[in-house]
Amino acid sequence: MNSSLLWASLNNTQRQVIETINGPIMVIAGAGSGKTRVITYRIVHMIKNIGVNPSNILALTFTNKAAKEMKNRILNMINQTDLNKMSLGTFHSIFSNILRKESHWLGYRSNYTIYDKKDSESVIKKILDEINLNPTTSCFFTTKKIIKKISEIKNNLYIYNDKFYKNNKNIFSIIYKLYVKRCLKAEALDFDDILLHTNHLFFHFPNVLRKYQEKFKYILVDEYQDTNISQNTIIKNLAQKHRNIFVVGDDAQSIYSFRGADISNILNFHRDYNEAKVFRLEQNYRSTNRIVEASNKIISFNKNQILKKVWTNNEKGEKVKIYCASSEREEAQYIASHILETKKKTKFKNKDFAILYRANRQSHIIEYVLQEKKIPYKIYGSISISKRKEIRDLLSYFRIFTNSNDEESFLYIIKKICSKKIIRSILTLSRNEEKTVYEILKNFQSYYSSIKMKQETKNNFEIFISKIENLRSQIKNHKNAYTTAKSIVNFLLKENNTYHNDDFQYILENIFRYVKEQEQLENGDASLSGFLRFFFLKEEEGNNDNEEKKEKEYDKVSLMTIHLSKGLEFSVVFIVGLEENLFPSKSSLENQFKLEEERRLFYVALTRAQKKAVLTYTRSRFLWGKKTSNGPSRFIRELQDKFIIVENKKKLTCYSQKKYIFKNFLKKGIKVFHKNFGEGIILDLENKNEIATIKFHKSGKKKIFLKLDKLIIPET
Repeated sequence: MNSSLLWASLNNTQRQVIETINGPIMVIAGAGSGKTRVITYRIVHMIKNIGVNPSNILALTFTNKAAKEMKNRILNMINQTDLNKMSLGTFHSIFSNILRKESHWLGYRSNYTIYDKKDSESVIKKILDEINLNPTTSCFFTTKKIIKKISEIKNNLYIYNDKFYKNNKNIFSIIYKLYVKRCLKAEALDFDDILLHTNHLFFHFPNVLRKYQEKFKYILVDEYQDTNISQNTIIKNLAQKHRNIFVVGDDAQSIYSFRGADISNILNFHRDYNEAKVFRLEQNYRSTNRIVEASNKIISFNKNQILKKVWTNNEKGEKVKIYCASSEREEAQYIASHILETKKKTKFKNKDFAILYRANRQSHIIEYVLQEKKIPYKIYGSISISKRKEIRDLLSYFRIFTNSNDEESFLYIIKKICSKKIIRSILTLSRNEEKTVYEILKNFQSYYSSIKMKQETKNNFEIFISKIENLRSQIKNHKNAYTTAKSIVNFLLKENNTYHNDDFQYILENIFRYVKEQEQLENGDASLSGFLRFFFLKEEEGNNDNEEKKEKEYDKVSLMTIHLSKGLEFSVVFIVGLEENLFPSKSSLENQFKLEEERRLFYVALTRAQKKAVLTYTRSRFLWGKKTSNGPSRFIRELQDKFIIVENKKKLTCYSQKKYIFKNFLKKGIKVFHKNFGEGIILDLENKNEIATIKFHKSGKKKIFLKLDKLIIPET
């Protein structure tokens, strides 16, 4: 590799980052600062110029898309053999492969099943049924809340805290234990288990940890601000020996606390590695100067952050545009009209526009208006391919042939030939006999007397099991996932005339590509169980390569939540619904930590824009089934006049010319503003200023509980 050609496109800080190889290093990479280029060039520099063995490099990302982009860039500069020796991928894909090799230490076989959310929900529902707890009558013990709590326990490693198991009478503790027991019996791991079990492996088997410490002498982590406690613990354990840990991230873009991401990992990196070198990538290559300055201003209001000053040499550009609509329909109409007008004046295409919102429910009226105006669009975050019935059926058959203990897949399949009552009887028998569902079904004749059913149903079970066993014997010698999958598909097509070959082509094409890729790797896994791990991890992380390729062929406006937009960029970005209680969300106003994450979310949205950013809000909007008037978001006020231009000043009079600020100090006689009741005067304060009696101009005298209803004071 010619160093002069590589280095020519880099600034001085980027070169320093690439050339500083040993020891702990943290890179604070501002939005649009070219961090992916720095990571990939650094890896290439280590292999080509320093002589680092590629097999000693571990590079971790958060999405398959990011991993694929890195691989493609690296492959342009090194050979395929060196790339194949590297461990480059998502946390879950890398450590699921390690668990496959080391599963015997934990009592699992290497062909363990990965349960997705649908599987986990099914297991929880059965547990609630067994302990006679009806989720519909309990606001806390709903299936989704239980799964969220289980995920929190695993990601925060609470499992290693003895206090968690101390109180056996705690109903949630009972549910958790039963859930763990069911997964263990089925030899299944859920998404969070992959990281939890890796921690368990390294914690309880130091010989295994030493093996991977020696292997991974150089560790690189992308998007470090998104790591949770479980991920960070794995990283720290692996880096403990050589301490060549290189992390890249931006605390200003930490927006995934609801998934368990812990911003303190990046804020406290220097405490974990006191000898660490810190670099700041502050030049933005993406956005105009005004968008960069506006973004800097917004994030400056956060107290918990690593200070940096992002700058750019790009053109000055337009100010951030503000539009106040009377309703969400007018807001959508304005956006559609603005897209059409901008396209007439510029060379922008539909794909250059993105409409970002805080919550999915905001997209409906926007979709309707775009359809009216005949503007093509694409909504991101749609239902995953695994939720299609035909695909789900096929995957269930794949899983029972790779892991006969997979209870959920067997139950999913047999529900087509028997009633729920019979399934409950089979499950009860499985628990009482301490046998798997497969063992019960395989020896079904022995349990006829324990399960009441019609003779026809018994015959159907015998035929079903016989066919399964015959197919199992046929495919046991198949060499790879594709030949195995093809046999199972042919079996299904023969057994069920409602299926068509086209229903399964998507999966078969994916398996074929997977096998070809694995055959090129030094330690590839071309088995069907290997493909299933790959597929379910990919589905869980929300990536679909086929869909991405297909969508690139079309010219469509992008609609998505702000969370999904992270890592993307568009010429023109609309950020809609900028109102108090919507963005920032109502729940975020409870404490400073949540509010700062909302502000980081707005920062992420704003920094997606390359040329133009347009912010919209409404005077009234239907939320939670009723019409609300929340007023403009504080984020608009924080931008200040220097960075914004108001498009419809007359409509904005009620908000922009009469500015309001939040203050803690209140006293009798002062004018105040309430979001629902309008303007008024404080007549009295009681209970240590917690309750205010206010005479409102339009709605009369009312008592306001100040902890729940924040008042606004007109600025003088």
